[in-house]
Amino acid sequence: MKHLTSSFTVRKVLSISHILTIICIVLAFFFSNFFQNVISSIGILSFGVIHGANDLMIIAKKKEKGKRIHQIKMFSLYLCIVFLGMFIFYFIPEIALFGFVIVSSYHFGEQHWESRLKKHKTTPFFYFSYGALIFFLLFSIKFKDSAEVIFQISKIEIPLTFFLIFLIIFAIVFFSQAFVRIRDIKVLGYEFLLIGILSILFYFGTLIYGFGVYFVLWHSIPSLKSQIKFLYKKNDFNSLISYLKTASLYWIISIFSLFLIYFYGNIPEEQYLSVFFSFLAAITFPHAIVMGLMFYSKDPN
Repeated sequence: MKHLTSSFTVRKVLSISHILTIICIVLAFFFSNFFQNVISSIGILSFGVIHGANDLMIIAKKKEKGKRIHQIKMFSLYLCIVFLGMFIFYFIPEIALFGFVIVSSYHFGEQHWESRLKKHKTTPFFYFSYGALIFFLLFSIKFKDSAEVIFQISKIEIPLTFFLIFLIIFAIVFFSQAFVRIRDIKVLGYEFLLIGILSILFYFGTLIYGFGVYFVLWHSIPSLKSQIKFLYKKNDFNSLISYLKTASLYWIISIFSLFLIYFYGNIPEEQYLSVFFSFLAAITFPHAIVMGLMFYSKDPN
């Protein structure tokens, strides 16, 4: 079997992400629902969007970076995929929502485990089962809000039993794989602890707060580190600044587009949350593909 790298298995204390997540749980007791949503939205629109804003540069790492026309074509194609995702969400929302959960489940699992698991033929399934476990944990704990958002997007009513059944299925699938592929009991304990902390976070926070904390601390920031390492061969302050400079244009376009939709799209206030998640889904589709290519790429030079 292929196991985790030793650099991870020697971890004996809580990571910074664990500590920050616990702090976010404590803050949930003091913040109103509105303030929780504002804070998490800021995190998602900053770290969350920016972590996917350099996809074109990652693609260009294997392409002819010096040709301006090539970069323009790639940028145009990427934006077309984003708008296509939004188009599908508008006209075939039930299919788009299903696709978003499938793609995001794999993408979240891949980011969480890619650097810590050696490749195996069952690895993609391992990634997917972990991400799906996180999603259905959130959906089940925040059933009322989740069901409402899903209904606003797709007009489909989903009962609690649906979420619970799939939560149990993916929990069994993931942990059965984990017990086989991960021999170090400390690593298993680490993941059990994380899922327990996330469960508490999801329970006491709002839907968007729970999602936002996980999305920023456990997905976006680790993804930023992976991308900076891939692009610049090192993780330091100068590399971070370079990353932010190149990502700024796409980030500005994305945020500006979202605000245009909100202010000029004549959207009822009760549908703001569904539009917000639809926006995230639209930019997730192409980003997940690019990140998969990056993780499975050989030396980019």
